[in-house]
Amino acid sequence: VGFTSTFDQNVASLSMAKLIKDLYPHVTIVFGGANFDGEMGLEHLRAFPWIDYVVVGEGEEVLLPLAEKILTNQEGPIPPGAASRQEGQVRFTPNTRLFSEFERMGPPDYQDYFDQVEALGAGPSRGLDRILLYEGSRGCWWGEKHHCTFCGLNAQAMLFRAKAPDQVSRELDSLSSQYNCQRFRFVDNIIDMKYIDQLFGRFAAEHVDFDVFIETKSNLGKAQIQTLAHGGVKSMQPGIESLSAVQLKEMDKGVTPIQNLQCLKWSAYYQIHVSWNILLGFPGETDEDYRRQIRIIPSILHFQPPESTGKFWLERFSPYFKWPEKYGLRITGPGLAYEYVYNPDVVDLTKIAYDFEYELDWRVEPGLYDELQQLVRDWQRRHASGDKPFLFYSKAMSYVTVYDGRGRGAPTHERFDGAAAFIIEFCNESPKSLEQISAGVRNVERGHTQDDAALERVLGGLLDKRLLYEERGRYFTLALPMNPNL
Repeated sequence: VGFTSTFDQNVASLSMAKLIKDLYPHVTIVFGGANFDGEMGLEHLRAFPWIDYVVVGEGEEVLLPLAEKILTNQEGPIPPGAASRQEGQVRFTPNTRLFSEFERMGPPDYQDYFDQVEALGAGPSRGLDRILLYEGSRGCWWGEKHHCTFCGLNAQAMLFRAKAPDQVSRELDSLSSQYNCQRFRFVDNIIDMKYIDQLFGRFAAEHVDFDVFIETKSNLGKAQIQTLAHGGVKSMQPGIESLSAVQLKEMDKGVTPIQNLQCLKWSAYYQIHVSWNILLGFPGETDEDYRRQIRIIPSILHFQPPESTGKFWLERFSPYFKWPEKYGLRITGPGLAYEYVYNPDVVDLTKIAYDFEYELDWRVEPGLYDELQQLVRDWQRRHASGDKPFLFYSKAMSYVTVYDGRGRGAPTHERFDGAAAFIIEFCNESPKSLEQISAGVRNVERGHTQDDAALERVLGGLLDKRLLYEERGRYFTLALPMNPNL
């Protein structure tokens, strides 16, 4: 009997395995999954005698030969990648190969699950109630080069490997047809960028009505988000973790606040639900990092709010965990919950824990931390109420009207002519520099000159009204266009 433990299934799985072993001592118990990667798996095997084997890491090259050995009572060593107990000691030889031959794999088989649901009388899972999990890739193409400092995902398998878009298309078609399902959740930590055009672009062209969740990176342009939306992506987690340039650099995210805002804007326009957070408490933070985000939030209340705000978790396998001294961190022990769940006299908690307690020299004014959290809570409440904030602009032939419902008072509308109207439209799709804006204004005014000082006054007025966002000399329109066909 095999158990896969990835998130919060660990205690339930250990308990079920012990019940099986107590009733049927001859049954071999095998564990694997993310909670058993690295030394975590070896410590579980040492501490819980009813576990016979643990598969550490990926299982494709390990589990089948291990099962064959068990079922045929073969003598000799177990395959690399599986840990066993010999003469009271844990024995383990790592498997150094990462699986990448995805063409050998078919789509997952969910038939027994649906058969059991129906047999148990729990009611058939039909139509919109069905959501199937699907894996298109493993590892992280960004993390291969720049491992985000707080991220413990992918464990020891960061190397990015992906199924070909054609294989993904065939398998989703097969799963959809077999299980009468159109809703899928990709379990990839980050999708292959080829999927945007070669998979979701194909779905869009064929007018496929899938409902898909993905995880990706936030540096997506308008056209890419449009393709994802038209191809069936209804929700995504783009790794937006902050609106502070300093914090994003500390995380090694490889994006800027303006890219995060661009992702939020066009996701809102194309009606893609975005799962994101504001992470705080990083080494090297200053009061200004908090003040800047506090200043930004009133301007973007019409965007979807973050799902949570708080200090980052210190996760096993992350750079913070591997090299805490480098980042000025002090790991003080496993997460506080572990000692309430596991007996520390039996299990070495530092070896099975995935998250850890830590200390660092944090010098941010606590009042700013509280103010930022309160702003986010208010933002969340506004979106959950009948007073949902909005900011739109409507373009006529020679002017633009902005409708602003971000404030607490009555909504406003304001007409903009001339250069202001041009700038609102010109900076709508992507950020533009002053030089680009100036050249654009000269072009539409057909030779009439407007000096940079006058143009900067117009830009300053739009910034004061919080219709534009500026970052490092580039300007981006925060209002969503009312035109539904962009």
